[in-house]
Amino acid sequence: MLNLKVVFSTFKLHLSQSLSRATFRFCIIVQPLIYTFILYMVYRESSYINYVNYVILGSGLTSLWSSICFSSAGDIERERYMGTLENLVSSPSKFTTIVLGKVLANTFLGLTGMILSLVFTKVLFNGSLHIEHGFLFLISFILMIFSFISIALLIAPIFTLSKNARALMNCLEYPMFILCGFVFPIDILPSFIKPLSYVLSPTWAIDILRESSLGIDDFSTFYKKMFILFFISAVYLIASKVLFSKVDKRTRIEATLGVS
Repeated sequence: MLNLKVVFSTFKLHLSQSLSRATFRFCIIVQPLIYTFILYMVYRESSYINYVNYVILGSGLTSLWSSICFSSAGDIERERYMGTLENLVSSPSKFTTIVLGKVLANTFLGLTGMILSLVFTKVLFNGSLHIEHGFLFLISFILMIFSFISIALLIAPIFTLSKNARALMNCLEYPMFILCGFVFPIDILPSFIKPLSYVLSPTWAIDILRESSLGIDDFSTFYKKMFILFFISAVYLIASKVLFSKVDKRTRIEATLGVS
């Protein structure tokens, strides 16, 4: 059973630790503003009527993904560097619960990037996020958060076992921008790459967010996309549970977590 007290304590501690780091403050405050400016310059001459939606959602989700990447890789790498990773894994509280608290904290901070993008676009360019279907947009937004938390929990145990977590983090961050269509639709990608995009939950998350905000042409297809997003995210969660069990077993047998 999930220990909510541990999750909340980890959440609070991780918020204060993250905000004390200059790199993370750059990721959640400065980076969204840079992405917003660049995307606005890219889209302002496009044929899209509500191109501001592409700017705000694109910059917001890229910042959120950067935050998630740091939560799953950078934080584990940092715990290993400080020599506390073994203590976390072997503590009475489940390692999964502690990681969940960290992921929730970084997700919360990552969402501030989307708010900053909204404010920045309004103040500097007088642009606003157009939302055609408010309720469906809200449901899509909740599913998007669920999907990002799921994928973070999936990659966290992989990074726990690898001594190259930071390198993996850097390799994952920018390709996901392209593969998942954060800044442009994946329709323009080569056909042999698209299957990889379709197994990544953020691809469906950004798709339903754009549709619910810009207007839905086919509600049946839209609901199918919502279900696919939920299904893939649920698979990620199940897979993460299996991986965390393997991490626990391997750690106790080999006892090389700090140097693996």
